[in-house]
Amino acid sequence: MSELIVAGGVFMYPLLICSILIISIGIERFWFLQERLVAPKGLRNQIINLLDRSQLNKDQRNNISEISSLGSLLMTAYKYKDLTREGLESKLNEKGSEVRFSLERNLTILGTIATISPLLGLLGTVVGMIVAFTGLTTSGGADSDVLALGISQALITTAFGLFIAVPGLILHRFFEQKISHLLLILQSETSEFIDFINK
Repeated sequence: MSELIVAGGVFMYPLLICSILIISIGIERFWFLQERLVAPKGLRNQIINLLDRSQLNKDQRNNISEISSLGSLLMTAYKYKDLTREGLESKLNEKGSEVRFSLERNLTILGTIATISPLLGLLGTVVGMIVAFTGLTTSGGADSDVLALGISQALITTAFGLFIAVPGLILHRFFEQKISHLLLILQSETSEFIDFINK
């Protein structure tokens, strides 16, 4: 592996950084986008039971709000329960924007890396070909070693750039779909909670 990195030239180092970032962001997003962390099952019913028994105190509200995105939305709905339905939904939209931003954290970076990786590989290709053909002109003939080195550098960086970009794009699309699914769950749970507190 180290031989390939050296053979690929200077553009292999930013590509390596890109690959490390994709792995790191992938692991981080896989962990934080778990449904049990974002929208724990049964949380809405637990809050409703506490409300029915008049046992939802301030400390519990703060804990519930901090434990998950769903808890934060439900406590926002409870906090502004005395507003009109339109006013309540406006407050929830503001909170929902914060939740969406939190869920989409690092997704832009992931998409950017997936986009620039093949471009870095292509840049390595161009530089490798320049090295190869410059070697031919300066040597005054077909120097097979220089030519092989330049073409090798070109092919390695291109392949490595694509090797990074493909899983990066797959992860980006996967997380987008995962976030859309989680937002639908949050919206459904919050809507049912609003129906409960407004009845």
